[in-house]
Amino acid sequence: MAVIWGLLSLCLAVWLNLIWLWPSLGPEVAWLSYGRLAPLQHHLLLYGLGGSAVIAGGYSIAMHSVLQRESRTDAETAIADIALLPFTLKLMHFTFLGWQAVVALGALAIVAGYSSGQYMAEAPWLVDLLMTLVWLAVAWVFFTVLEQRTLRRLPVACWYLIAGLMLVLIQHVLISLSVPIGLLESIPLFTGSLEALIQRWQAGPLPGGMFAFGLIALLHHMVTSRSRLPLYSHRLATTSFWMLVLLVTWGGAPLLFASALPAWSQTLGMAMGILLLAPGLALSLNGLMTLKEDWHSLRRDPLICLLAAALVSFALAVLEYSLLSLPTLNALTFSAANSLSPAASLGVVATVAIVMAYHLLPPMRSLALLKTHALLAIIGTLLCVAASWATTLLQGSMWHVPADDGRPLYTLSEVLEVARMPMMISLGGLACWALGLLLMLLNVTRTLADHKNERQATHERQRLSSGSHKASSESATPPATSSGGHYA
Repeated sequence: MAVIWGLLSLCLAVWLNLIWLWPSLGPEVAWLSYGRLAPLQHHLLLYGLGGSAVIAGGYSIAMHSVLQRESRTDAETAIADIALLPFTLKLMHFTFLGWQAVVALGALAIVAGYSSGQYMAEAPWLVDLLMTLVWLAVAWVFFTVLEQRTLRRLPVACWYLIAGLMLVLIQHVLISLSVPIGLLESIPLFTGSLEALIQRWQAGPLPGGMFAFGLIALLHHMVTSRSRLPLYSHRLATTSFWMLVLLVTWGGAPLLFASALPAWSQTLGMAMGILLLAPGLALSLNGLMTLKEDWHSLRRDPLICLLAAALVSFALAVLEYSLLSLPTLNALTFSAANSLSPAASLGVVATVAIVMAYHLLPPMRSLALLKTHALLAIIGTLLCVAASWATTLLQGSMWHVPADDGRPLYTLSEVLEVARMPMMISLGGLACWALGLLLMLLNVTRTLADHKNERQATHERQRLSSGSHKASSESATPPATSSGGHYA
């Protein structure tokens, strides 16, 4: 389902880009307007693709930490080896069905115009309540599986998942606090500058801990699993973890400039945003140094190549947020159409999600399709990031050039026209991503069909073998004789 949600999201992104370039293409229907499809695209990408990968990856990390065999990627075999209560197994099924219901109901509500208006939490209160129940169930299953581990030391990935689960529950509930006035409508509990503080500051640039800590956990897990190498520096990982725990909730402080909040809070947020650069770069450096021990694997394993690209994208995303903490750059970039590049959404969320999906599935039937998908994903991310940076710098600099009478020198049409070529480049990058996910869906479908046929053939051979052994044992047994005949 994560692949399907991701494909729908990228197809929507391509369509939105086409509407931006040629507005006449957009239908005059409220349900399909740009203002409703844009938050829908973010919802499907972050929650449909990213959230599904985080939940599935969390279960895989917990099982691997118990089994202590990183080569085990078959989820069904892992569950069979771990003693889980029937209630826990039912909760696992509930998390799958419940999360898909959250994504689907949230998407329908956004398209229908029922939005909470919260930052990256557009779904109505009823969907938020279901999402909270799903996260509680995920936490229960995760800690229930971890209880069965034999070693006291937890992997680094488990640290980040535990912090992510705690943070996402606290912040999701805090952001979504509201008074329901209908089945899909509610009034936010906080208003004005206090609501801005909670949405931007406490939520941070990423929605809670789900994508901040959850995707970092998946990165740590897959870097060590795919490369078969230990982490380069556990001390660096520990330091980065505690610094992120203290600073990640301040990641949205750069978005608070020129707001109604007091000046001291904006200055404090600027300092914390700059400090956030250290753990982000340290985390990326730790992963890249781990892969450096087997650098030749980048050429033979496309998933390791994608992991390296995700680590670089994570460093770029953290660098962007830290630079936005500087008031001068903040004022320059937020005057443009694309203040933030898709290094975080495509380079980290989407890339880590597809690598996790490939990691959990059986070996792909077509290695050529896998390599093509990896190449398209990297090229698409580079094109989108370059186009976003070009648009931001060009439009931001044009808006800040005054005329002799003090008005802006360039008109709105001139500023928008400058972004036309970068937006066409971005369209090419998004098309690469959509085509890559389409190839992935095809490859995964064929692989699962072959895997199902192989399992059925194996079961049939085992059944025939057991039947032949039983028949041979019966034929080898001598017929029973009566005791009287023996003495006769």
